[in-house]
Amino acid sequence: MRPIVSAMVALALAAGGCAKLGIDTVQWHPQNDGTNADGRNGVRLRNAFLLGGADPAKPPPQFPLYGVLLNAGDQPLQLERITVEGGGSVQLPGPINLPPQQPVGMGEQPLATASGIRGGAVPMTFTFRGAPPIRVTVPVKPRTGHFAHLTPSPAGPPSPTSPGTAPPSPSPTSTGNGTGTPGSSRGPGMDNP
Repeated sequence: MRPIVSAMVALALAAGGCAKLGIDTVQWHPQNDGTNADGRNGVRLRNAFLLGGADPAKPPPQFPLYGVLLNAGDQPLQLERITVEGGGSVQLPGPINLPPQQPVGMGEQPLATASGIRGGAVPMTFTFRGAPPIRVTVPVKPRTGHFAHLTPSPAGPPSPTSPGTAPPSPSPTSTGNGTGTPGSSRGPGMDNP
């Protein structure tokens, strides 16, 4: 009788120990820091975020805008402007050309600089020549941790990065919103279109 009871106890413990071996989808968190969206005509926006100050209570006068743009179509496109809903403005360093199949904005240089920004999430519209606009809500990240070393302002228009020279990046995620369709990305750069 003892061996049967011992076997039943061992079986109950083994079955109970396996009860928590699953993926907890309620605790899922994106693996990049910005927002992602897919627009029409092949335009893709990956890991877009604004970089604030080290102290969120004291916002800086200018917020660098980081992100990666990709033209997955076969015709060249151009980012013409970025507008901010509810006040604020965005200054592009110059025209940002998006050649087919080449990511733009892969390094530690921002795409643009925003001013007059309020809050931790900012609705923005990216307007392109050759493609419909993409509206997304861009998060503001504090200049701490791995953001502390990023360049505070663009040195000039970002240039395309050939796929063979793209820097390594963290794992993909999907966190898009707005009129674009969520997609996968790698941030702060992007290895997957």
